[in-house]
Amino acid sequence: MVSGGALTPVLLFAKAPLAGRVKTRLARETGEAQAVALYRAVGRRVAMAVAAAYPLTVWFDPPGAEADMRRWLGDHEYRPQPNGDLGERMACAFAEHFARGERPVIGIGADAPGVSATVIANAERLLGQATVVLGPALDGGYYLIGLCAACRGLFQGIPWGASGVLRATEERCAALGLSVARLDPLRDIDTREDLDALGEALDGGA
Repeated sequence: MVSGGALTPVLLFAKAPLAGRVKTRLARETGEAQAVALYRAVGRRVAMAVAAAYPLTVWFDPPGAEADMRRWLGDHEYRPQPNGDLGERMACAFAEHFARGERPVIGIGADAPGVSATVIANAERLLGQATVVLGPALDGGYYLIGLCAACRGLFQGIPWGASGVLRATEERCAALGLSVARLDPLRDIDTREDLDALGEALDGGA
C-alpha cells in the first residue's frame, strides 16, 4: 500500500494494437490479424482484472495513440511513453510516480493473461519484505516488476527482447545491493507454442 493508505499504483506498459507493431513473432505464425486480435483481447483482460482493485496508469506507445488506447482499454489515466529503449521508458515512468509520492509502484505488461488483482496483491505483499519484486515469464523475461523506491540504474544494461532479461535484472539488483523477491512464473504470449500451452485458460477469459 502507498503512504496514506492509498492503493498501490499499477503501471501498464502497452503498445497501440497495430499490425507490424505488436506480437511480431506470433504474427509470423498466425498472421497479423490474429496476432493483433489476441494482443487486444489479452491486454483488455489484464487491464480490466487489475483495474477492478487497483489504480491503473496506462503508459502507451506511440505518443499519438491515446484516443485508440482509451477505446481499447477503457477509462484510466494515460501517459505517453518517453523516447529511449524499454529500460529508459520504464525508468522514467517509475520515476514520475515516485515523484508524486507514490510507493511502492508496480509495473506490468499487456501480454501475460494470468496477471490479475491477486497477482498484484501478492507483489504488494512481497514489497513489504524486499526492495524489488519480479514476476518471471517463462521465456526468460518478466511480466511484472515492483519497486519500493526509484532506481534508474536497475534498468540500464539489460538485453531487452532477449531471453536473459530476468537474469540480467537480478544481477543488476545484486550489484546495486537491492533485495529481490519472486512471484510465481507465468507465460506471456509471443509464439504459437505459448498460445497452444495456454489453451482453454485463454479462451475462457480473453
